Amino acid sequence: MNSISRVATAVALSAVLTATTSGCSQEEKKSAPKLPANFCWNAFSSKDVQRLIPVGDNLREDSDPFRFSERKRFVSCLLYVDGNYGFHAWAKMEDDETFTERSTYEAAAPDPIPVGRKGLVWNTGGTTHIACRPTENADLFPGKYLRLSIDLSGTLGQNERKTLPGLLKQFTAFAEKHLTCA
Repeated sequence: MNSISRVATAVALSAVLTATTSGCSQEEKKSAPKLPANFCWNAFSSKDVQRLIPVGDNLREDSDPFRFSERKRFVSCLLYVDGNYGFHAWAKMEDDETFTERSTYEAAAPDPIPVGRKGLVWNTGGTTHIACRPTENADLFPGKYLRLSIDLSGTLGQNERKTLPGLLKQFTAFAEKHLTCA
């Protein structure tokens, strides 16, 4: 009777372990939601941004039209994953270059990059700016400089200093073309 009890216990334990381990192996690894074909003004390559998007189920974009006026000097594109922001690209018209003081970004220990004017990157973001005089065909362009910045939330604790210069370069090329800077 004792051996029957041991066999029954062993079979039951084996069944429990099999069910537990098979449940783990069938569980899918979570990934980030796929970016749409067109996002953030088509300024960025989806391949480059996709790997920066945090893990989650639902992606939502909230973006302004990329147009500036005397009343609208700031535009933004936010990508949210499950209600939390993961990628933020923004541009702001500036009248002078006082915002470029490195001390503003000192806490992030930025590295200079050769993108735009006085480009900087840190682990989870980057910024640069361009001088832009509109051509005759261009819309009203308030300000002399356009600050371009990217902030990442989904990569907290990771170092994206190698990825961000490429994204800022894409953003700069887009802005110069879209705003028809002379």
